[in-house]
Amino acid sequence: MRYTQLIRGSLMAMVMALVTIPLTAAADTLERIKSSGTFNIGFVTDQAPFSSEVAGGATGYSIELCQKVADAAKTQLGLSDLKVKYTPTSVKAGLDLVASGQVDVLCGSVTDTLKRRESVAFSIPIFNGGIGALLRTDAPPDLMRVIKGEEAHTGPKWRATVRMGLADQTYAVHSGTTTEEWVRQQIAGLRVTATVISVDDHEKGVSMVRNKEADAYFADRTILEAYVARAKNADNLMVADRYFNYEPIALAIPRNDDDFRLVVDTVLSKLYRSEAFPELYTRYFGEPSEITQMLFKAYARQ
Repeated sequence: MRYTQLIRGSLMAMVMALVTIPLTAAADTLERIKSSGTFNIGFVTDQAPFSSEVAGGATGYSIELCQKVADAAKTQLGLSDLKVKYTPTSVKAGLDLVASGQVDVLCGSVTDTLKRRESVAFSIPIFNGGIGALLRTDAPPDLMRVIKGEEAHTGPKWRATVRMGLADQTYAVHSGTTTEEWVRQQIAGLRVTATVISVDDHEKGVSMVRNKEADAYFADRTILEAYVARAKNADNLMVADRYFNYEPIALAIPRNDDDFRLVVDTVLSKLYRSEAFPELYTRYFGEPSEITQMLFKAYARQ
């Protein structure tokens, strides 16, 4: 009898524990859009050519994709007067806005990672990004060679030469990004003595390199190239011709909402297979290679 009571007690405890476990409710983004009459787009303000702030709204490659999603939602929900609201934000804060349901989609150069999938979901990829480095053209020769993927010193090749090229330097990174995590991991893994400074926007990181307050600024290589292309007095700046890694860029959307994700991925898939996509891509990144076009067709779902 006592054994039976213990079993019953244990089962009751397990039931109570399950009851108290917080369950993640399924999101209903389309219903929220329909009831509010508004499609909420969050966008990262300093990530041209992906997303940037302009008077009265936003512009960029990712913005155009999000606008197409809004048009699809408008048609599917039968809302001829659907309003589109743009909320300027950062990557970190924007992901929180998506997770809390305050915005329906986050547009920019946002890397799809397993860690981030704990709080949000992602569309199929919209770009194949990767980390690059911005330096001055008169950067220390050892650092320049290592950043380019060469040996810091000529002569015998040994692991310490890499550390010597990276040591005693100051690196700027954008706070709350996968780039910041990557740089700090590399510095720790190589046991390099270096200073890593987090900044709140890309403009600050570029400025630090220009003013010799930092030896290099690490960020998405495409974004760095865009900053140098439009910056004034950029003759002394250069983006290393190298990707340090590759990262899938995607639109961040609410978790547990297959209906909304289907709308998003359907829009992107149809676009990638259309004749309009190469022209859209070219406006922001230059003419896509045959391999790039094949890659996007592989991303598309049938």
